[in-house]
Amino acid sequence: MSEYTDIRIHGAERKPGGRYGVVEISGSGKFDGSVECDSFRLSGAGEVENGGLTVHGPLSCSGAGKIGGPVTADSLNASGALTVKAEAQVSGPVRVSGSIKVEGNLRADALTVSGICTLEGSAAATGMEISGILRTPGDVQAEVFRSTGCLEIGGLLNAETVEIQLAGENRVASIGGGTVRVVKRDAGFRFFRKRPSLNATLIEADEITLEYTDAETVRGVNVHIGPECVIDRVEYSGSLTTDANCTVREKVKV
Repeated sequence: MSEYTDIRIHGAERKPGGRYGVVEISGSGKFDGSVECDSFRLSGAGEVENGGLTVHGPLSCSGAGKIGGPVTADSLNASGALTVKAEAQVSGPVRVSGSIKVEGNLRADALTVSGICTLEGSAAATGMEISGILRTPGDVQAEVFRSTGCLEIGGLLNAETVEIQLAGENRVASIGGGTVRVVKRDAGFRFFRKRPSLNATLIEADEITLEYTDAETVRGVNVHIGPECVIDRVEYSGSLTTDANCTVREKVKV
C-alpha cells in the first residue's frame, strides 16, 4: 500500500502539484505544478499545468488530457486525446487507439498505433506496429517496424526489419535497414481511399522488395522492383529483378 495520498476527482477541482499515490480523474481536474504518482488514470478532462508528470506505473488517458512538461511512465495507454508539451519517456509499451501529440521525442519499449500519433521530435522503440497514422518531422528508430497504416516521416526510418503494407499515401524521407519490404495491401482493405503509395528520397538495405513506390535512389544487395514503381536510380551489388509494370531510369551494378 502506498504511503502517499490518493487523489480521486469526480467533479471540478484544482490541486497543487506534488507526490501522490493513485491519481484518478473522471471529472475536470487540474494540477498546478509537476506531479509524481504511482498511477495516473484520466477518463474525464485533466491537465498538469506548469510542470511535467512522472508515473511509477501505468498512465492511462481515455478522456482529454494535457501535460505541461515532460512525461515519464512505466506504460502509456491513450484511447482518448492526450497532449504532452515536451518529451515522453516510457519504459514499457505505448498504445495509441485515440490520439496523442508529443511536442518532443517519444521513447518507449514498444509503440502500437491504431489511432493517430503526432510527434514534433523523433521516435524510438524496440518494436513498432502502425495500423493508424504516424506523423513526425524527425527520425524513427526501431529493431522491427511494421505498418499497415499511413506514415508521414520527415527524417530517417531505420530498423533491421521494415515491413510496410500500403493502404494509402505514405511519405518517408529515407529508409535504412537490413530488410525492407514495401507491398500493396489487400485490395479489400478500404479504410484509406487514396491510391496506395510510398514516396521516398532514399531506400537503402541489404534485401529490398518494393511495390507502388516512387524513389530517387534505391541501394541494396538484392533488389526487386515490383509493379507501379518509379525509381530514378537503382544501385545493387547482388541481384536486380524488375516487374514489367515499373520504371527504373538507371541501373548500376556496384
